[in-house]
Amino acid sequence: MSGSPVPVLLTGRLKLRGVEASDFDRLVAHWSHPETIRFIGGEARPPDQVWARNVLGSRGLWPLLGYGYWLAEDRKTGDYVGEVGFADFHRNTEPAFWGVPECGWVISPDRFGQGYASEAVGAIHDWLDAELSVPKSVCIIDKDNHASIRIAEKFGYKQNGTVRMNGEDICFFERTRRS
Repeated sequence: MSGSPVPVLLTGRLKLRGVEASDFDRLVAHWSHPETIRFIGGEARPPDQVWARNVLGSRGLWPLLGYGYWLAEDRKTGDYVGEVGFADFHRNTEPAFWGVPECGWVISPDRFGQGYASEAVGAIHDWLDAELSVPKSVCIIDKDNHASIRIAEKFGYKQNGTVRMNGEDICFFERTRRS
């Protein structure tokens, strides 16, 4: 898996591509929006963390793991839609789930309720099932984030209890690879 380039995925409305340094300003704006961070820690990400995690981290996952995050943009306008992908963040959770692709998606608040998350999450799972022979993937979702729970369930994730992270219980979901 080492050395994998970021594949470009196209859907009806989206282009999913690797994050570039030129995306930094829109990522900083995104990660400081109250609705973006509502269920993800509740605090704006400072620019240095956006650079480290969302720019460098997104790109760095690919050569190390053979999977990672994509930036989602509108195919017609090039406008930012969100970020979606898989990672192994080696999170400090109990129990731990290291070594398993963890799915995540964050859609721009101005695109909420328009089906973009489902479109992007569907595309990356099609890619995962076709390109990697991993038996399962996981995701963690705040218990109050009902929209994301619905999306997870739509793509085959089943809740398997909770994990403890940062002193809180977070819903833990698992999905078995589709053949």
